[in-house]
Formats: sequence, C-alpha cells, structure tokens
Amino acid sequence: MDFSNFFNYEGDPNKNDQEKIVFLADLPEEEWNHILSEMQSYRFSVGDVVVKQGDAARVFYLVASGDLEVVFIADNGKEKQIRTIAPLSVFGEQAFLDGRARSATVRALTPSEVRGMTIEDFDALAARYPELARKLLFDLARIVSLRLRETTALAIEGKF
Repeated sequence: MDFSNFFNYEGDPNKNDQEKIVFLADLPEEEWNHILSEMQSYRFSVGDVVVKQGDAARVFYLVASGDLEVVFIADNGKEKQIRTIAPLSVFGEQAFLDGRARSATVRALTPSEVRGMTIEDFDALAARYPELARKLLFDLARIVSLRLRETTALAIEGKF
C-alpha cells in the first residue's frame, strides 16, 4: 500500500478548505512506517459499525480504503448523518485524546479498511520514538481544534 498521500483529505470536492486537513503532512516515510507498525488493520463490510456512539474506546483511526458515514443518534433513535469520511482521513481523535465516550456512530458505506491506534499502541510508539509521539499528539490536537472551529461555525449558522 502506498502511503505517500495517505493522510490528505481529498474526499468531497464541495467541502471548504477548513475540512481539507492533512494529518502529519510532512512526516518522512520512515516515521510513517514506525506509526503504521503500531497500528492494527480492520476490515468492514457495507453497514458494519466501526465505532458506536456512547462506547468508550481510546482508539483513533485512519481510513485506508472505503467510505464511511458519521451519524448522530438522538435519544428517540432518530439518526442524522453528520458527514461522510473518505479514504485517507483520520477520525476518532477526540475519544482517543480525552478518553470519553464516542460522540457519534461511524458505519461503513462501502467495503472498507481502517487502521486503528489504541492508547496502548501509542504508549509503545512513545516509548521507542518519543519525538514522533509528540508530533502525532500535537497534530491530533490541531485536527480537534480545526473541527471544533468548524462545528462552532455550523452551530452559529444554525446548521447543526
């Protein structure tokens, strides 16, 4: 698998520049290999739940292939699609960082492969490559911040 463009967010061409977030864009291939060696690979069929709203799991994911959807499920069971996730995107970073329950459900729209990094995987990476782990954390925090800004803008516009 070629990871040279793995973490750019090319997905939907109608998305604004704020949503085209590149995760660790300038990271050398050798460092990507260190990160990927600590991640687990998972395959999903159409309709499979990748993460479930309300579950607590300190894992973030990278989409290797396939398309996913993010849905919020209200207390009455009504679902609202928040967005789709295209290949090369990262998701689940908020729960990974804060250890709290998932805020939405993510399902496979097409056959998909994702790579997941648990907090234990991260600890192993950090023990061997502390500076790389620092870069990873800062970039995940940057992505959380950008997505919070986007959500805030949508809330102000009354779209969320």
